[in-house]
Amino acid sequence: MNLNQLDLNLLIILKQLLNEKHISNTALTLGMSQPSISRSLSKLRSLFDDPLLIRMAGGYELTPKAQSIQQDLNSILNMVETLVNKQTFDPKTSQATIKLFGLPPQMHLLIETIIKDVREQAPNITLEIDTLPKPQFSDLLKGEAHFVITGHKPTSSEDKLYRQALFERDFKLIMASTHPLANTKLNIELLRNCNFGQISIQGEKSLSIAHCFAALGIDNINTPIRLKNFYSIGTIAQNTDLIFFVPDHFANDICRHHDVVARVVPPELDLEHDEVYLYWHQRHHNDPVCQWFRELVKSKVFKI
Repeated sequence: MNLNQLDLNLLIILKQLLNEKHISNTALTLGMSQPSISRSLSKLRSLFDDPLLIRMAGGYELTPKAQSIQQDLNSILNMVETLVNKQTFDPKTSQATIKLFGLPPQMHLLIETIIKDVREQAPNITLEIDTLPKPQFSDLLKGEAHFVITGHKPTSSEDKLYRQALFERDFKLIMASTHPLANTKLNIELLRNCNFGQISIQGEKSLSIAHCFAALGIDNINTPIRLKNFYSIGTIAQNTDLIFFVPDHFANDICRHHDVVARVVPPELDLEHDEVYLYWHQRHHNDPVCQWFRELVKSKVFKI
């Protein structure tokens, strides 16, 4: 390949094409016409001497070479972005985009705490916020997110990740105000025959406190509903006999909007204090935009 033929805009289009595996969706995302994307794909195929995308039943699939390119492309574009930002970054004028991922309970508290300062200090910066259920660190490792807010611990690439403590969280049990246990001091014997709702973000098959029950010889906890997100907890709890185990600050928010109560967790089910961290990858460690954001977060007091 002759690098003189390579246009940076083509790499940006290529990144989106490899992510979307769809010409029309790529055009829509980038605000370009479909013929323009098709012409760009033709140029890219010529440059890389490879089809890159192969039409299959129901869509396109990546060639092995495209899969290899995808692994490096995000890092290359991130380095270019960092190079530019080092020369030009000023929060008052920057038009950078900061991509954040976190589940709603943690993300809500972060945004609530920092958003006023972000808008005042950097009015043209865009916060791109993703709370869709997925493996916690996947976007961070792929270079598709700048930060992850989570209480989970990474299982790989720890040597390439940095973290900054945000807050410690406790948990509460949420149930309808009409639940038979709503006004009773909770204990293991009362809870062992209750029905629980499970939040299964990453496909977990058991309740997050199931191991606590199991340690007490109780291994038949009933979980007749499994949610992939947090959005319906209040409505479900309010209208059923189900009990949910959720972070304290999120429990308070649910109570404000639904006819439910938040009860203290019995000591036997109380997990150790769970620290929530802001994580970032080493590829963004020296990025001035990300450095500014980390300092802003560090300066705030998180109240839960």
